[in-house]
Amino acid sequence: MSVYIRKFKASDLKAFTPIEPLDDGDVMTEEFVKCIEKSELAVTGIRNGEIVGCGGVHPVLDNPEDGEFWLRLSQDCKKHPYDTIKWLQDGIEIIKKTYPFKFLRATMRGKFKAGIKLVKFLGFTFDKKMRYNNEDWFVWELKCLPSS
Repeated sequence: MSVYIRKFKASDLKAFTPIEPLDDGDVMTEEFVKCIEKSELAVTGIRNGEIVGCGGVHPVLDNPEDGEFWLRLSQDCKKHPYDTIKWLQDGIEIIKKTYPFKFLRATMRGKFKAGIKLVKFLGFTFDKKMRYNNEDWFVWELKCLPSS
């Protein structure tokens, strides 16, 4: 079952129940989601007419050579793990070829076990642990370009 990829729309995030839902007050505010939509660095995946996930990358403000990778996947992706991994790997390759990022970084809560398992499978390596709002957060990184 193929996944069709199209440009992200702000309404897409409310069109499915994610595997690991965000807590109230997380960074995905309406204003932030509109900024993602305008950035043109985000896509939505659709399988059989249903949204199965959204994701993208943003340049890191203090170091634009690094990109912050984000991803929200639906419960449907659990039913199609091989297809999901394939389109995520293809998407990462497109990012690596299209944008001059040296690293992609993925930051997530320690309690997001499925997300941690996924970034490891996609080739991200552990960078550091942080504490924020009394929770453990982990930063993972994926090398994109050779260091100069």
